[in-house]
Amino acid sequence: MKLYSAPGTCATAMHIALEWIGKPYEVEHVDFPTMKSEEYLKLNPSGVVPTLVDGDLALPEGMAILLHLLDQNPQANIGPAAGTADRVHLHRWLAYLSGTLHPYFWPVFMPMRFTTDANGYDDVKAAAKQLVDKALTQIDQHLEGRDWMVGETKSVADAFLYAMASWAYGFKKPTSEYKNIDALVRKLAADPAVQQVHAAQGTSPKVPVAA
Repeated sequence: MKLYSAPGTCATAMHIALEWIGKPYEVEHVDFPTMKSEEYLKLNPSGVVPTLVDGDLALPEGMAILLHLLDQNPQANIGPAAGTADRVHLHRWLAYLSGTLHPYFWPVFMPMRFTTDANGYDDVKAAAKQLVDKALTQIDQHLEGRDWMVGETKSVADAFLYAMASWAYGFKKPTSEYKNIDALVRKLAADPAVQQVHAAQGTSPKVPVAA
């Protein structure tokens, strides 16, 4: 398997899942010009990361990749089995992270895509951060009394949340103020597989990691 990724993006979640699985894989970090190249667009017409190549399959979209990795590697215990109640809840939270939380971050980082008024970027960012707060609050409430997003063990949903929640540590209301999310992020930051992903990316966790 080969994952096309970029450091610090949501593709970090797929990279973590591959480490958890423990099978041989390759990661290629691509920059923005490469994502728009003719060769890469044949794999992912959207011209973004992530993309997973698994044999003859070229699969874009983070949620789809995570579910594919889960289904193809049941022995890895990175999510509940198909047909169980927890699997239904996994789908729910993957959809929420992919379709609700992730898009809320775009105007924060790329406000020029959401207004034609160059003087309005700060307002776009402020509105987007309110939406991020709304989503993170809902997730934090869900995590009350729980160790993980779904079920009794870590899953691909936790890896997905880890990647996105890490983006908000520098906000005026940082991720650390959502105590349940922060606790989950800290647990994963200490996971050897997650640390290996950070080393491969040349990045560091956004929270202190206990020695």
